[in-house]
Amino acid sequence: MWRMTSQSDVEYFREIESDGSFSLLGSECWWRDRYDFLLSRGYQLRPRYHPGWKPSWLETDIFPYACEDAHEQVRETVMDAKRVQDGKIVAIKKFSADSQEARIGLMLSSSERLQDPTNHCVPIFDTFVEEDNQTVFIVMPLLRRFNDPEFDHVDEAFDFVRQALEGLVYMHSQNVAHRDLSDLNIMMDGHSLFDPDGFHPCQQHLTARDLSKAKPRSRNDVGRVKYYFTDFGISTYFEDDNEPRLVIGNVAQDEDVPELSLFIPYDPFRVDVFTLGMTFKRNLLDVYKNLLVLTPLIDEMTKEKPEERLTALQALELFNQLIRTCPGYAHRWCLHSHDERSTVRFTRNIRSVFRELSYLSRSLGSITKAVAFSPFSVASFLLFTGPRRYLLRLQRWLLG
Repeated sequence: MWRMTSQSDVEYFREIESDGSFSLLGSECWWRDRYDFLLSRGYQLRPRYHPGWKPSWLETDIFPYACEDAHEQVRETVMDAKRVQDGKIVAIKKFSADSQEARIGLMLSSSERLQDPTNHCVPIFDTFVEEDNQTVFIVMPLLRRFNDPEFDHVDEAFDFVRQALEGLVYMHSQNVAHRDLSDLNIMMDGHSLFDPDGFHPCQQHLTARDLSKAKPRSRNDVGRVKYYFTDFGISTYFEDDNEPRLVIGNVAQDEDVPELSLFIPYDPFRVDVFTLGMTFKRNLLDVYKNLLVLTPLIDEMTKEKPEERLTALQALELFNQLIRTCPGYAHRWCLHSHDERSTVRFTRNIRSVFRELSYLSRSLGSITKAVAFSPFSVASFLLFTGPRRYLLRLQRWLLG
């Protein structure tokens, strides 16, 4: 617990506390007023939103932000909560009763659709209506940005691209166009990266346990994480297969989409391909120098003329073709940012060398268990195949 060491700091925070700086926001008051209702549905809000809440640091020398109840939820329509039955932290989002977003989200979260592993639309655990029947609540997993923490290895970035394209193919097969498939609407279930201390729902760079700095593991350390599409606020569901798949509208995070218009109808499925391609470009190709293999894919997804762009399925097929051209060690290598210093690059390459040698050792161990090698055949393998070829490539990577 962080404590203030000077009396002037104590007096300063007491002064701003008296000015209401740590009071609940207006949107937080809305959720506080529904504390008991949500608890009756099996979801407990944090102590900050208890109707009788008083700041835990009052009349102490404890630094306010070292206390969990000092951290506010700034998103008006979303609140974190603990599911009482198992203690799992979830996100609750509110909608008006006639919300198209809630309807699409629930449709994509049907029990049958959730069984499909290529469905990357955010799952909905529960839904219920407030007593006045004007507000609908849906309960979802607590997620975080897809690139927080950053990707560490090439295969982690490839896995993200693969999942996103699989999810786009699936969503389009369900006749849903997202229409805003940009950075803020692609999330990740990153809980396994932060076990056992977890992360705070509002200050996700801090642990949930004691608000110390969170130290995530890499994606490869935990096996795999799953990425999700969220926020179907401007999405369109075409229920009739025979109706024209055209929309109008110019609202989107990505302002680079060339065909957005309030007056000229356009194909929203082609917009999804463009915006996802731009997401790949901004967050992968423009950041890391050893992901150039994705260039043809991104170029084809972001053509200025919509009719020249790939479909979601074609983009997934092209991606699979491109990564098959990469040797295995390139998949397992660490990522290098464009602005990375040479000393950092060298250090990370050394790490990758040891990781690759570990991989080769495990692979050779599996082979020797499966096949009875003579001493001569083992020596021949070591000298003329695996390690010699790999080490030559590793040398080029280190010096490149």
